[in-house]
Amino acid sequence: MYRLAFLLFCMPALTQGATPVTTAPLSDLLEAREYSAPATLVADNSPALSAQISARIEQIPVRVGERVAAGGTLLQLDCRLHQSRLGASRALLQQLQAQQAFARRQLQRARDLRRKKSVSEEGVEQRQSELDSLSAQVRAQQEQVRQAALEVEHCTITAPFNGVVSERLASIGDLASPGTPLLRLVQLDDLEVSAQLGESEAASLPQASRYWFDYQGSRNPLQLRQLLPVVDTRSRTREARLAIADTDIPAGASGRLLWQTGQSVLPANYLVRRDGILGVFYLNGGKAHFHPLPEAIEGQPAVIALPPTTPIILEGRYGLQTGDEVAPDDPATRKD
Repeated sequence: MYRLAFLLFCMPALTQGATPVTTAPLSDLLEAREYSAPATLVADNSPALSAQISARIEQIPVRVGERVAAGGTLLQLDCRLHQSRLGASRALLQQLQAQQAFARRQLQRARDLRRKKSVSEEGVEQRQSELDSLSAQVRAQQEQVRQAALEVEHCTITAPFNGVVSERLASIGDLASPGTPLLRLVQLDDLEVSAQLGESEAASLPQASRYWFDYQGSRNPLQLRQLLPVVDTRSRTREARLAIADTDIPAGASGRLLWQTGQSVLPANYLVRRDGILGVFYLNGGKAHFHPLPEAIEGQPAVIALPPTTPIILEGRYGLQTGDEVAPDDPATRKD
């Protein structure tokens, strides 16, 4: 009010019948266009781990909510039967290897005697056949030992990655069977932001220069990894996946995906409505002119095609009509 009174007192000729206003160049008001969509922080892997052998559950050393490192023990099965089978397989392998060594010596003796004409060629071939047969049995038994060793390894179920136990589906004493879920583990590494985008949003996403995941008011930088080239037939949306740096945000958290494009827009608070159309007032030759923006939407930033130096009317714009004389505030006459 003081500023207005000062102007009216000092410049009566200039302000006679004119509406006092303030202006700013359009370039000072524009901001980068920002889009927003609901998003979720998801883990690449959240498997329901199961047993690969049949055995009774002996120990479950982890509880729901506990973090585990890759290779950490999650569940221990009763392994006595499988260890016994491994021991028997190894013993039989040793027996066959001893027979193989004996057959190899027998073959060598037969070859020595053949050079001395003390044994026939048929006798040498028989020894060779015996050695070949035992060698094949040794190789087959070695595979049996490997399979039995794998079964013993499967008695201990370990974490395939760093994660947190999200669900326990079995109890100590239960009989575990192959394929039956026992624990659910959620990966803590390599989290990604997932968002479902409409057609226009999906089109603008690759053009953006910056991306964020807004979680509880905090903006976390993202990098676009992939905009899936598939449209969901039910929701008519496309999924976007964006990488996020190491974060303490829990997997499954909901927030918003934000992104800015290179296109500049005018904030919604500078718009006014005339004759049902949104637009802006600008100063030209001492008069106010209304510039309609037919595509503008109430409460949303608008694209505007005026020159960057255009003086946009700010204060005093609500009562204006096109052609009204205005008296712009001169910063040089202001009193602080």
